[in-house]
Amino acid sequence: MEHMNYDSWRELFKTHYIGYRVFNHLDGTYNKLGDQEWCKVDSTIKQWLLCTLSQHLLNTIIHTDCTASQLSNNIENLFRDNKEEKGMELDNELRNIVIGDSFVIKYCTQIMTISCMLSNIGASVQEQNLIIYAINGLPPKFAHIATTIRHKYAFPS
Repeated sequence: MEHMNYDSWRELFKTHYIGYRVFNHLDGTYNKLGDQEWCKVDSTIKQWLLCTLSQHLLNTIIHTDCTASQLSNNIENLFRDNKEEKGMELDNELRNIVIGDSFVIKYCTQIMTISCMLSNIGASVQEQNLIIYAINGLPPKFAHIATTIRHKYAFPS
């Protein structure tokens, strides 16, 4: 939970579900609790989900006789529960980011990573703002580059 990896995890599982043609077990469009084959597939999906969780998370989200869809929703709710708070925290981090001793590529990657995490929780940042934040975090030795970018007719991407 500390690593903000839910969105990556979710996307990997979504790809897995689609590849095995079982996504309908998770989106709620297919539910045949009495059907033995459906229950077998649903149990397999639950195993996929459960085997990737830490013991702490497992104890938090597992409920008796839940379906894969319910389990998936429990996981999402756990990770999305504090999205407003996390959004404010990430936005603050982005607005105050500085390059420090980092290489430019690492600095830009860090900005994009934070931006993607914000986007994943529904708090997208405009590209123009990303450029402004990046420029603001540069030290004086980059002043000539920052000035050039600030005075361009159109900001670079």
